[in-house]
Amino acid sequence: MTLKQSFWILTTLFVPTAIAMGKIDVDLRTVHSPHGIVSFEFCGFAESCSAILEEWGAKGRESAMLSLGLDYLFMLAYAGVLCVGLLLTSVSLEPRLRRLVELVAAGSIVAGLADALENYSLIQIVSGGDTSTYGMRAGTFASVKFALAGISLLVWASLGVRRAIAGRS
Repeated sequence: MTLKQSFWILTTLFVPTAIAMGKIDVDLRTVHSPHGIVSFEFCGFAESCSAILEEWGAKGRESAMLSLGLDYLFMLAYAGVLCVGLLLTSVSLEPRLRRLVELVAAGSIVAGLADALENYSLIQIVSGGDTSTYGMRAGTFASVKFALAGISLLVWASLGVRRAIAGRS
């Protein structure tokens, strides 16, 4: 399978999963979790995990578990799209820049792994685990995930702009 084929397969997986997660997330937006599952990801930093769970009730906890379960598929898709997209874009780059982009691509895979560890912590919280310990772990892994995914997106977008500018010359 080529990188291009992998990219389109991962994108085909990414889009409907993102849409489904967005629909589930609507049920998770409350006063204590205005950003839905993202607020929950960082609840350990704000010491709001228990308040979020209480506000969600049984139905919200079920929605959270569904979201967290589906997120394991989503993390495979987004990390793969970022990684393969960066690798496809790096093919025509000079060797030093290509190696840097390949490192960023590897970082997108680490973002997915951090997301998996974050989800594990959040599942423990929803299942009645220690909100303090698991909340801090979830927030730390979420921070790593968002930082690495953000860097990947920024580099990929920069390479797209660079390509567009070079195409006009």
